[in-house]
Amino acid sequence: MSFLPISILIILVVNLAKAVYYDSWEGTPLTDEQRQAYENANILSTCANNIQPCDETEWRRTDGSCNNLYYPTRGAYHTPTFRILPADFREDFEPRLTSSGKEYPLARHIKNNLLTVGLATDAKLTQLSAYYIEFMAIDVVSAHDILNYIVDRPYCCKEEGKSDPMCAPNFIPEFDPVHRFSGHKCFNMTIPMTFQNLGCIENGTTPSRIDFTTTFFDLSNIYEFSAGSLNQVRSYEGGQLKYEVVNGRQFPSDASDNTTCFIKQAISTGCSRNVPNGVLGSNLFTTWFWRFHNYVAQQLANLNSSWDDERLFYTARDIVVAFHLQMFYYEFLPEILGKDNMIEDEIILGNSTGFRDIYDETVVPQIALEYAYASRWFHTIQYGAQKLFDKNFNFIKEVPMVNFSLSVQSLAVGDIMSTVTRGSYYQATGKADSTVDPDISDIGLGPVQEVFDIPTTDLAKGRYFGLPSYTKYRDFCSGYSKKHVDFDDLTDHISDEKIQQLKQVYETAEDIELMAGIWVENVIEGAQVPPTVHCLLSNQLKRSIIIDRHWYERPNRPHAFNYEQLQEIRKASLALLLCYVGDDVEKIQPKAFTIVGKGNNLVSCDEIPAIDFTHWKEES
Repeated sequence: MSFLPISILIILVVNLAKAVYYDSWEGTPLTDEQRQAYENANILSTCANNIQPCDETEWRRTDGSCNNLYYPTRGAYHTPTFRILPADFREDFEPRLTSSGKEYPLARHIKNNLLTVGLATDAKLTQLSAYYIEFMAIDVVSAHDILNYIVDRPYCCKEEGKSDPMCAPNFIPEFDPVHRFSGHKCFNMTIPMTFQNLGCIENGTTPSRIDFTTTFFDLSNIYEFSAGSLNQVRSYEGGQLKYEVVNGRQFPSDASDNTTCFIKQAISTGCSRNVPNGVLGSNLFTTWFWRFHNYVAQQLANLNSSWDDERLFYTARDIVVAFHLQMFYYEFLPEILGKDNMIEDEIILGNSTGFRDIYDETVVPQIALEYAYASRWFHTIQYGAQKLFDKNFNFIKEVPMVNFSLSVQSLAVGDIMSTVTRGSYYQATGKADSTVDPDISDIGLGPVQEVFDIPTTDLAKGRYFGLPSYTKYRDFCSGYSKKHVDFDDLTDHISDEKIQQLKQVYETAEDIELMAGIWVENVIEGAQVPPTVHCLLSNQLKRSIIIDRHWYERPNRPHAFNYEQLQEIRKASLALLLCYVGDDVEKIQPKAFTIVGKGNNLVSCDEIPAIDFTHWKEES
C-alpha cells in the first residue's frame, strides 16, 4: 500500500482548513444552512465544490477552479454548461411536441430514414481523427450519462425500468429492418443527469446538465479523470503519474508493486485501483498522454536535479497541456474545420509563431451544451473495424472497435497495443456522407449492451436537452441574416434529395431536430464537417481561448513560456507524440491525422522535429 508523504498530508490538511464550499450551480459560497441541507441529503460532494483560496500566481489547477479570479468555481467540475439558444420544452420540461401538437416519431425511425447504414471510408482522415475528437469531447464533457444507463440503470428496457423516472428507453419501430424479428423492443437510455434531478436546485427550473469535468481543454480526463482524484493519480515522486508495467509497456494505473491492475481492471479479480477505462479512442489517447507526462517529467528531472516533485509535476503538466492544445488547435482542427476558416474566425494565428492574448476575465468560463451535442455528429464518421498491422505495415486482421468498450485491459494483451496503434494512423476513418457504420448503428457499445444504436441515442438526447429546432440554429449560424422557415430555405446546405428525406419524417421545417439537420447537411468546402457543426464548434473553440487565463500562448499568464519555449511547443504533432510514447512506432506520416500519400508518406521518427527540452533547464 502506498501513502502520501507527510509534507503533502500537512499541506492538504492546512488547505482544507482554508477551503470554502461553493454552490456548484450559483458559484457562490454556501451558507451554513445550505451546507447542512446538502449534507443531510447526501449530495454535498455533487452540489458543492470545496475550493481553496485563489492565488493569482499559481499553476493551472487540475480541478479547473480559480482560472477566473472573479468566478472561482466557474470552469471547475460539477458546474453548469450554458446554452447558445434558450431551451425549448413543453410544460413540466417534457420534450417538445411537433408544431401540430403531436409526439415526435421514434428517434430510431428518423435515424433509419436519414442515415444509410453501410461502410464508406474517407479519402483524407485516419481512424485517429475519430478517436481524437472522442477523446477531446470527454476532456470538457463528462460521459456520466452513458455510465448511468450502462452501469447503474441497465434495466430501462425491462419491467423494472417502467417505474424509474430516470429511464427513457428508445423504442424500436415495429418494422425495423434489423430488429423486426430479433425480439428486442428498445435500446436502453436514461434522461440526462441535471442539477434539478440530482436535487441541487428546484425541479421547477429549466433542466441544466451537470458536468463532471472541467470547462477547459486541460486534459482533465488525464489529471482529474474522476472529480477530485489528483492525489490518486500522482506518484509524488519525480513529478510522475502512477503507472504499472505490463510486458514492458507502461500503462496508467494506481497499482502497487507486483500487481497488474490495468490488465485485470475489467475482469472480476478484486483489483479495484484506479485505471481510466472507456471506449477504444479514449483508452488509446489516455495511455499516450499519461506516458507523455512521465516522459516530459523525466526530461525535466534530468536537466534540473534541484527541482522537487511539485515543480516537476506542474511544469511537466504545463508542457503536456500546451503540447496537446497546439496539436488540437493547429494540427487537428485545421484538417476538420479548414485552416483558412479558423484564421478568418480568429481561432488560430496565421503565419505568426509568437504570443497572443485574447483572454477576457469578464467572460464566465463555461462550455456550451451545443458544443458537446454537435460533437456527437462525429459518431457518423467512425469506422467500426479497427485494422491491425505488423511493423512492416502488413495487414494482420480486423477487430470490431466496439469490442474494446470498457475493456481497456485488452490493450495490455500481447502485441495488441502496437498493432492497434499502427492501424489507427494507417487506416482511413469513415466518410462524412450520411452513412453510418453498422457497428455504430446496431451494436454501439459492444459487449456492454446487447444491442445499442448510438446515432438514435444522439438524436433522442437532444429532445431531453430541450434543444430548439435545427432551423433556429441555422438562423443563429447565419448571423440572423436569413430566416429559415420552410424546407426551401434549407437548400443552401442540404441537397434536394435530403430535403425530400426530411419531409418524410418531419411535417414542417420548424420540426427538424438539430442532430437530424446536421446529419443531412453537405460538408462545407475546405473542411470535413457540415456547416452547423462548424458553426457550433467554432463558437466554443474561440470562447475557450477567451475564458482561459492559463492559455499557453499568453505571455502574461502565471509561469508563462518564454519565446524559445513557445517555439518548441509549436513543434507539437500527433506524429511526434507517437514517436515519443507510441508502441513500436518507428515510421509514421508527419501528418498522422491524414492518410499516407500525396506528400504525407511514412518517414522515420528521426525525421520528425523533436522538442529541445534544454530550453527548460534552469540556469545555475
